[in-house]
Amino acid sequence: MSRESLLATTNLIVLFLQRSDGSDAVLFRKFGVEAFVTPMLVLPHIADMPVDTRGQRGSVVGKLIRGARRAIRHARLMLDTIHEDLNGRENKTCLLLPPKTFGNGFLQVQRRVWDAATNREDVRTFANSLKTLGVAKSGRHYVGKGGLVYKSPSKAGPRHGLAPVWKDDHEPSCVIRGRLRFGAPYDPRFHYDCQIPRDWHRGFPGCHKPLRLPPSRLHANCAPNDGIR
Repeated sequence: MSRESLLATTNLIVLFLQRSDGSDAVLFRKFGVEAFVTPMLVLPHIADMPVDTRGQRGSVVGKLIRGARRAIRHARLMLDTIHEDLNGRENKTCLLLPPKTFGNGFLQVQRRVWDAATNREDVRTFANSLKTLGVAKSGRHYVGKGGLVYKSPSKAGPRHGLAPVWKDDHEPSCVIRGRLRFGAPYDPRFHYDCQIPRDWHRGFPGCHKPLRLPPSRLHANCAPNDGIR
């Protein structure tokens, strides 16, 4: 399998059973960049149902299966919309911004996806909301932490992104996040061109460890997985 085709036809959905203790936030933080994290809405709450007899256990299993099917149906619709944004609007979408490098501005992108998943939002409403989300911009380009401007190449333009593969000296998350965003695949060669001001620091969080570019560098290629070249 080539570097470009790795995970190219993969969708990643994480289903979970909601609890009332707020623990779902842990899942969103852990998997909410590369996967589409969505709850199974099972009522009455499955944790309160008795499982003493075979019939009771069968009832619980049936509710879990129905809840999972409903969640997956909505997730598939959402993934179609996300895929279109990642691959048809890559020069405009906010979904591909590098989370750690871009900074807190990306949190509202994550919250938008998480809220849409949790509330089973209509996909058209979700798609329209992405176009009007208030992430900071300068003209048509997004502006992240420290005022760094993220310019994406055109679809026909040069793309120098180089997402790692399993055998490279990277964490597994670097490989996955270099190809999947919110559960849908994107072009692993995609990157942002960032012009670095002369008085700007050269430190970046990197995809799995921090790195610092030399003072002479006035340009960086920043991939959605926070990889820097």
